[in-house]
Amino acid sequence: MRISLGDVSLWFDVSGPSVIPQGETTVQRPVLVAVHGGPGLDHMTVKSALEPLAADFQVLYFDLRGHGRSDRSSAEFWNMRTWANDLLRLCDALGLHKPVILGSSFGGDVALTYAALFPDHPGGIILANTTGGHWDDPRVIEAFGRVGGPEAAAIIERIRTYRRGSYAADAEDLQAEFTRVCYPLYSATPGWADESRQFLARMIRNPDVAAHYNSHEISSFDPWSLLGAVGGPSVVLAGVDDPVCPLPVVEELTSQLPADTTHLVRLPGARHTIFRDRPDLAFPAVKTFVAQIGESHPAS
Repeated sequence: MRISLGDVSLWFDVSGPSVIPQGETTVQRPVLVAVHGGPGLDHMTVKSALEPLAADFQVLYFDLRGHGRSDRSSAEFWNMRTWANDLLRLCDALGLHKPVILGSSFGGDVALTYAALFPDHPGGIILANTTGGHWDDPRVIEAFGRVGGPEAAAIIERIRTYRRGSYAADAEDLQAEFTRVCYPLYSATPGWADESRQFLARMIRNPDVAAHYNSHEISSFDPWSLLGAVGGPSVVLAGVDDPVCPLPVVEELTSQLPADTTHLVRLPGARHTIFRDRPDLAFPAVKTFVAQIGESHPAS
């Protein structure tokens, strides 16, 4: 399905009903809005991971502007503030009051920016396997080295310096190295290599968004600069062994969010694919948080 927000048309889909029968009446279920990873990827980064939640909620997936099946728009709009504003407008257009937003990986950057720019809008924020924008932290190199050895650490170092414009390299070759060596390290559970190949093949990718964002936006805007404006309830889900989002970086992010409304859930044995590696811990944490939000903001 597509919905027009005026200057852009976004593609979205849902899993699970919004209303279910209960005895002689009906009950409206919570809606969880999922923001996908990237940049340059699509909603498939979260749909396969979050599908089990459809048993308890209606889960809404969409492709960010410039991504997947949504309008490409133009490069001047491929930035955090625009994506955050699009998220607000999408929720408003669909009539979602006090929505619960789950931002996964890069989607966590968008969710965090949205929560800071529009603090009265969300009912709650779930930051899943994300650093909220601090992808170039040196601790990422160390974390990849721990789980993948010197070759993985060297590739992450080259990507880091490439993004800073101080390393001449062919972007496609660098991406191929990353896909071959580093991407298989995203999960700690067996079968990820084959599953991830199929996962990547299904995706609609826009490398232009990734190239633009990495070259122009990372250095010009830091979502952490807005952390002081975030005021609503949030839960942060972190894989203890996540090389993409090292736990010390996530702990630092969490420490800068309001202590009385923020809860950090550490997931032992989980890497970046937290819902795949520790479904026994990650899904209950999401369900508990959404239930608490529902008690605070019952469906109208």
